Amino acid sequence: MLRTKMLLTLLAVAIAVPAHAQVSIGGAHSLYIQPGARPAGMGDCYVAVAEDASAVSWNPAGLAFIEGEFSVTLMHTQLVPDWDDVYHEYASYAQRIEGLGTIGASLVYLTYGEQIATSSESPDEIGRFTSYEVIPSVAYGTLLTDNLALGINLKFIYVNLAPAEFTMGQQKGTGTTFAADVGALYKMWDGKLRLGGAVQHVGPRIAYIDEEQSDPLPRNLKLGAAYMVVSDEMNKLMVCGDFNKSLVIIEDIADLSTGVVLGFGAEYRYFDLLSLRAGYVYDEDGDVKDFAFGMGLKYQDFAFDIANVPQADTLTRPFRFSVTATF
Repeated sequence: MLRTKMLLTLLAVAIAVPAHAQVSIGGAHSLYIQPGARPAGMGDCYVAVAEDASAVSWNPAGLAFIEGEFSVTLMHTQLVPDWDDVYHEYASYAQRIEGLGTIGASLVYLTYGEQIATSSESPDEIGRFTSYEVIPSVAYGTLLTDNLALGINLKFIYVNLAPAEFTMGQQKGTGTTFAADVGALYKMWDGKLRLGGAVQHVGPRIAYIDEEQSDPLPRNLKLGAAYMVVSDEMNKLMVCGDFNKSLVIIEDIADLSTGVVLGFGAEYRYFDLLSLRAGYVYDEDGDVKDFAFGMGLKYQDFAFDIANVPQADTLTRPFRFSVTATF
């Protein structure tokens, strides 16, 4: 049997991520966490903005609009501030290939921390193990016209909750599956207005013990817009908004408003050196209705970003840190 911490950790991570109604039934919780401190500071509205290597995960069509030859994004998030061993790591890379488009790759690692196993007869410790998820992916984005791009991201999902020797029935608590994201991004009015959309995590259900206990992936529809209100040599001001709708079919629930998450935000840049960001996340089902804040510093080709993001009332607001380099 697993110590109570395993259940508490799973619950905490489920609440800590940008929660949807399907968190309690969906598999692979790391798929709920969108990468990057920059979008986090703007209320996670980025599907129409994605213009760096994190476009692999936000909207693969954005890869086609990346400036420069290649881009790298790294992010660290301590999901539960009170537990040092519960965190999320993200890395992505994008490379432009002349005449073909832009390819990308990403790697996600989510750890639920160290768990303590006890026997079914007593609370005595019989061993320790670490539960985690790993998701590698490859992506491609290309321009159809000067203003319209399409993209696709293919990912492999591996979840390791517990080794066989510590589970009921002596069966491995692991699961694997695969999924795909598809997206589109359109620019108009000389790029001042950007419209984006993506369907995420479309793939087979994930099973840990047997198919009868399988969980659906958190399939999701993202639609968004971003508008550059001010753009001159000294100042840039952008506003954005995202609409998210769960595509997971939940039995006995027909309310179309279920699984809807809204994000709104703004970013002000001064001389492309200092960025200030603010946003708002509205998630009725996840009980998250609060503001997000962030800032960024850019030096030559490197951008350093930090964001403080909202969570359910029972959890401390975590910080996200990311570094992006574009050459």
